Formats: sequence, structure tokens, C-alpha cells
Amino acid sequence: MAFVIILGIDPGSVITGYGVIEHQNRKNKLLRCGTIRPEKDVSFSQRLLFIYDHLLEVVSDVSPDEVAIESVFYGVNTQSLIKLCQARGAILTALANSDLPIFEYAPREIKKAVVGRGGASKEQVQFMMERLFGKKALADTFDATDGVATALCHAHQKTGPLAGAGNGNNLADKLEALQKEGRGANRFNEKLKQAGVDVKVRQRLVPPHKRGR
Repeated sequence: MAFVIILGIDPGSVITGYGVIEHQNRKNKLLRCGTIRPEKDVSFSQRLLFIYDHLLEVVSDVSPDEVAIESVFYGVNTQSLIKLCQARGAILTALANSDLPIFEYAPREIKKAVVGRGGASKEQVQFMMERLFGKKALADTFDATDGVATALCHAHQKTGPLAGAGNGNNLADKLEALQKEGRGANRFNEKLKQAGVDVKVRQRLVPPHKRGR
């Protein structure tokens, strides 16, 4: 199977996060992640133009094959929702002008794909991304890690959430590897709890044939 470059986007009118992964044979490699941050003292229309222009630069740099973007979350207030929708409009226009296939995923769908439950916090998503790709490879913002998670969610849709178990490069294998680092199961579970990850969720992520080792 040829590799696919996936650009994941966490849209925002203040900060837009993005992550780029290479997906091949059920393995994922983080290529790049970061944020697009317009100046705060410019007009809102100039913010949208900044997002549009800088996203085109990212697309030009990484040449993605497919794009995954987080859909609108309706739990925010009306004014914030309007601005978010306008920012997404600028993003979608840039992607359409680049003639890229676009896939949208709800926030809960993304969290469930990468953490194991739709109600996971941003801290939990970041924790999982650090365990998958290493802390040094990730930008230290929730926006960037959410962008990576969005790309990974799309990769999971292509192969299944636990497809490729045993290849060392998915959630189940990474979590199991942490258990075997010599810290012991209790210390491992405590580390998960400190990050806010439910231990029961971790058990669900590990395939049945690997549990109890």
C-alpha cells in the first residue's frame, strides 16, 4: 500500500492547529505539526485572510493527499460559534482551491478514535499523542495536538481503530509497551490516572488476546 499524507486541522479564529502524518500499511509517522496564529490587534477579516494564506503555505510545504478537519462543536456561545464557522469557511475555501479531498469528524468521534471515549479531555488527547509520537515531536499546545489527533482519526477510519495491532505503532501497542518498561502495572496505571485517562479505557484499547500479559 502506498503511503498517504494526511493533514489534520483543528480550526479556530484565534488559533488553528494542524498536524501532518504519513500513513502506510497501518503505521503512522508524524511529519509536522504547529499552529496558525493571526495577530490579535488586526481586524477579524484580516485574521481570516491570515488563516487562509498560511494554510495554503502549509499545504504547499507538505503536499497532503487528504485533509481531515474537526466539525463545529455547538456547545460554545453564539458569538464564538459564528467566528469559528467563519474561520472554517476560510479554511475550507483554501482547501477547495487546493483541490484536496476533505473529511470532517465530530470532536467526540476524534476523541473516541484516539483515546477510547468521546468525552476525553484535551489533556488526555495530548497524553495519547505524546505516547504515540514522542513529546519532543509535538508542539506544546492543545491546538496542535488536536490537529494531529484529527489526522490520526482519519487514518483509523481507513484501517480500523485497532487495525495493525502488534506492529508497535498504534494505541494498543504503545500502551502495552509502557507497561513493559519495568515500572510495573501499578505505576503505569497511576501515570494514566494522573493524566486523566481511565484505566478501564486502557483495557478496552488493548486487544483481548494481549491482556493479562
